[in-house]
Amino acid sequence: MLQFLLWISLLFPSQNNVQINQVHDFISVDHLGNIFVVNKSELIEFNSKGEKLTVFSNSMLGSICHIDVSNPLRILIFYNDFNQILFLDRNLAEIGGEIDLFEFSDNETELVCTSANGGFWMYNSNDNQAIHISDIGKIINQSSLLNSFYQDCIPDKMLEYNNDLYLLYPKMGILNLDRNGQFKKKIPQPGIKNFQISKNTLLYTTESGIYSFQPMSREDKLIFSLEDLKDSQLIIRNNNLYVSNKKSISIKALTL
Repeated sequence: MLQFLLWISLLFPSQNNVQINQVHDFISVDHLGNIFVVNKSELIEFNSKGEKLTVFSNSMLGSICHIDVSNPLRILIFYNDFNQILFLDRNLAEIGGEIDLFEFSDNETELVCTSANGGFWMYNSNDNQAIHISDIGKIINQSSLLNSFYQDCIPDKMLEYNNDLYLLYPKMGILNLDRNGQFKKKIPQPGIKNFQISKNTLLYTTESGIYSFQPMSREDKLIFSLEDLKDSQLIIRNNNLYVSNKKSISIKALTL
């Protein structure tokens, strides 16, 4: 912990740095700069100044394995132990009850994300499809079989942005589907550990740093070199860099 604080203080001047000391499993950040911190079954919201706002917990459903905060008014919480999701409002109060994902597939769901068109997307490697479920629990769209694009590979992240669906295949790259789940394009880039889309720009993390995808250039732009941050979770939002080491979170303004 002391070593983390030492290098973070050298890397980021203290007058511009926000530090949140909170043990956690992972974090997410919405477009307003609010930080959502997951610690087992607990979800804690902090504002951009590092002030604690709200806490939500439902220990009956086990640990939280994923959250989607792309819509701050309808936050998706995924409990893979029970194959269920919840939606929370801006105050982290439950919207309706739990949604049992076995209602839509006999197989355990591996990935979920919110849809701006209502409802959510879900994926499991046995069905090998991304399925769009409406707000009223009806199947709206189903993708074609995804192994036709990346054979013998399983995605480990899925998100929707501007009506497009993106799936990350770490060994191969990113698969881009349209709002109906149909193929749009592939972004071949092996070795991606994580990715996000901010202000219409696709940012991805590798062992060496955070890069900005440049489709019209031969080389993608290096935004931030990881150096000693390889084991940290990194998020860029609104020109701020959020660095998580599971014991604390540091926020620093970036010049992009």
